[in-house]
Amino acid sequence: MFKPDPPIQSSKDDILGRSSFAKSLGDAVLSYTEKESIVVGLFGEWGSGKTSIINMMLEHIENVSKEKNNEKPIIFRFNPWNFSDQNQLISQFFTQMSIVLKRQDYSKNIKKIGKKLETYSKLFSPLKIIPVINTIAELLENTGDALKSLGNIKSHDLDSLKEELNELLSKQKQKILIIIDDIDRLNNTEIRQIFQLVKSLGDFPNTIYFLSFDKEVVIKALEKVQEGSGTAYLEKVVQIPFEIPAISEQDVNHLLLKELNELLRDFPENRFDEKHWNHVFHGGFKYFFRNIRDVTRYINSLKFSFGLVKDEVNFVDYLAITAIQVFMPEVYYGIRDNKEVFIGVHNQYYRQIGNYYSHLHRSIEDFDKKICDEIIKKGDRFSEEVLRDFLMILFPKLEYFYYDTSNYTNTSLDTWRRECRICSPEMVDVYFKLALPKGSFSQKEIYEILELGNNSELFSNRLLKLKEEGRIIFFLDRLEDYTVKDIPEENIEPIISSLMDVGDLIIKKGGLFSGTDSSIFRIVHKLLHRFKDQEIRFNIIKRAIEHAKRSLYIIVFEVGELEGECDKHASKESSITDGNLTVNSEQLEELKNLVCRKIETWADNGGLAEHLQMGYILYYWKVWGDIEKVDSFVRNMIKDDIGLINFVSRFLNHNIIYYREGTDTRLKMNLEIIKEFVDLEEIEPRIREIYSSDIEKLDEQQRKAIELLLDTYDGKIKENF
Repeated sequence: MFKPDPPIQSSKDDILGRSSFAKSLGDAVLSYTEKESIVVGLFGEWGSGKTSIINMMLEHIENVSKEKNNEKPIIFRFNPWNFSDQNQLISQFFTQMSIVLKRQDYSKNIKKIGKKLETYSKLFSPLKIIPVINTIAELLENTGDALKSLGNIKSHDLDSLKEELNELLSKQKQKILIIIDDIDRLNNTEIRQIFQLVKSLGDFPNTIYFLSFDKEVVIKALEKVQEGSGTAYLEKVVQIPFEIPAISEQDVNHLLLKELNELLRDFPENRFDEKHWNHVFHGGFKYFFRNIRDVTRYINSLKFSFGLVKDEVNFVDYLAITAIQVFMPEVYYGIRDNKEVFIGVHNQYYRQIGNYYSHLHRSIEDFDKKICDEIIKKGDRFSEEVLRDFLMILFPKLEYFYYDTSNYTNTSLDTWRRECRICSPEMVDVYFKLALPKGSFSQKEIYEILELGNNSELFSNRLLKLKEEGRIIFFLDRLEDYTVKDIPEENIEPIISSLMDVGDLIIKKGGLFSGTDSSIFRIVHKLLHRFKDQEIRFNIIKRAIEHAKRSLYIIVFEVGELEGECDKHASKESSITDGNLTVNSEQLEELKNLVCRKIETWADNGGLAEHLQMGYILYYWKVWGDIEKVDSFVRNMIKDDIGLINFVSRFLNHNIIYYREGTDTRLKMNLEIIKEFVDLEEIEPRIREIYSSDIEKLDEQQRKAIELLLDTYDGKIKENF
């Protein structure tokens, strides 16, 4: 029933006539015979069909290679979004490339290159953050200590290893086509890393890079993380740029109407008001749709809901309000939550009687118009003027607000009710009965919760209740939208205090609510920056940390992020001024000392040993605090078998991998972190004895932790060691 959103895989599915463009790209790839690495850029907005064009290009390359019995290029597709992590992006690129080249059906030389790339990838794996790299020498200078730690490959340096790869690849006749898509979905630093990779680290002979991204997004990202023009930088990397042929408004409209006709195939003609439809379509409806993805997204939403209300609504009005719901949700919910402003007709009676009631009515009119104005301002699909006129088609009452006139009377209400129009007071609720997905929040509910923000205890209790209801992730997402102006300044400190106090209770690292720690930080960060005075910001966060009794991880995370902000500020490429820092370096040191005292209290009362994020907390305690106290805590904890197993279990990470089709959880045991606190050679025999003799006594989490640790220790899971 539903039309899938994924890009097309074959030219036979091309409905926009782009296959010829894709074939031309494929022919250009096949005709390139030079040994030097070359970079091709395919530019287009999100949803413009870049991936579809790539798929058709690869299909053409495959077909031509078969027809002419030519050896086709080796295809390596790398989606950096799957590895959106500064700690692994570069190494994963070369690791994945090595896996492709080591396939059984490739030549010995290619397999040799693949093995060499595997070694090459390991040179980058220990890096915490990839620095700005323009030359190999710069990389070695910045990462010398990390390279020395690599044991079996310490004899290799980056220069010599790359020379070996260059020599091997120079002898290779078969081209390697490297496709990197979704670059514009990465953060600013990761975008720069990709281009550094292409420019300096992976510029091997006989390679063709094919990069796909939104040019404007990438240029803006580059300008934020480096000096100079993003355009100039991009031009240095991408040698052959291609712009995706624009999708015409006519093509988009044609597809939209085709899909709507299919949906209306069994709909009674006498219930379709063609005049009203033309008015709605040309009055604003057509402006919602910019590309094929917009059409697909809209049609899927319509198919999902229309069957449930088709016998109760005016089809044209439902098309219009659904478009608002899909593309302007804030406007949609604004209408729903203030429906009295929009429905019915304007009553001019009170204007005419010339007394107190007239004055009162004028005030109500002004208030309603103000509400309407605020809702219209939330629409970002097209201009406010177009949206205003479009809404007047659906809700004729608005004509009186903006033109001080109205051609509608109470008689009109009967007609609207009969036609099941959305502007009918009796019908409006039918249109919104599918409005709010489970877990979501109306604007009204958001404001009700925000009103509790002047009392930290009440706000904390509401947060905990939302966690019980399974709605906390949705709330935090919405709360961030209200941080700029909707929360009164006097409520900022109580809200931050609540988040610091119950943060650990409303997040679940690596599970369903993975990432809510970052959401909390962003909320706190935006709220703090409502105050221009750095001292005020510092005192608010300090008092919040002091007040926190039920959480430890979230305050460590918060201060850790503040430290990262200060470290970034200290770097040469930073554009952050002293005044824009949330706290200065002296204030940061005071916060770190405060957090360490908190950790020590938790360690003394047994709370730290039971904390699920103990490993993370221990790491920062050791960095910021008294190392001897950390060592004493660890020795005391692991002196018996139960404590040892609990200790190891705290370092089991659940990494959520996001795919188009859904998510996957991967377990990881980082022995390098554990080695910061214990001697693995000492504890390994104890753990192995426990595993062999007392495995039945362990819970599932403990068994997984031990099994993963031993497998990693034995080298069965090399990438985690």
